Amino acid sequence: MANVWKKLKDAFPELRNEDEDCAMKQVEEQYTNRRYRLHCLHRNKKPRPTHVSPEDWAWLIKHVWTDEDFQKRSNQNAANRAKQEMGSKVGTKSIAQIAHELRNKETGEWPTAMQVWKATYQKADGTWSVPNGERVLSELNEVAQSQQEKICSAAVPLVEHFALVLGRKANHSRGMGLRAINGVAEERIRLLAQVEAAEKHAAAAQERADAAEQRA
Repeated sequence: MANVWKKLKDAFPELRNEDEDCAMKQVEEQYTNRRYRLHCLHRNKKPRPTHVSPEDWAWLIKHVWTDEDFQKRSNQNAANRAKQEMGSKVGTKSIAQIAHELRNKETGEWPTAMQVWKATYQKADGTWSVPNGERVLSELNEVAQSQQEKICSAAVPLVEHFALVLGRKANHSRGMGLRAINGVAEERIRLLAQVEAAEKHAAAAQERADAAEQRA
């Protein structure tokens, strides 16, 4: 794990030491999701993905997916997911991830909480994948009006907006977007913003270097 953190810091110089826990949790989550997707392919007898080498594919099948402990964990996770009261049409993506995908790449403007909620739980036909989708959307709209100043003054307005409606307690269901309204997700959004800032800074520095070289 130390090597992974070093590579992240090399790739994103803006990362600070206090960001390590948040960044590594995100890496671990993405690794788990990727391995689960590969497991689904194997279970459904689909061909090996082109981005996975034959050696790695064989190793996963032999040492991971046929492992008794892995099977127990997989079955327990499936049972836990089945018990969750809310489903999302975007699978394993958290609200924070969806918000980042909806962010305007040119202006850097974040989507509203209402836009993120609809993108997460509203189907193409206008119906909802969760029983209280319409009610939460209505509450988000109401809070946007009544608590506008509090939301805008927050460190991460989007996180604050969701927290005012969904709360911050750890007993909210996974589908309600807990990851997007707790401290971990707030850190994740901040990290994403830092990464973008670092990329812009590097691009600007390169432009200045190119301009100086041309003048010389």
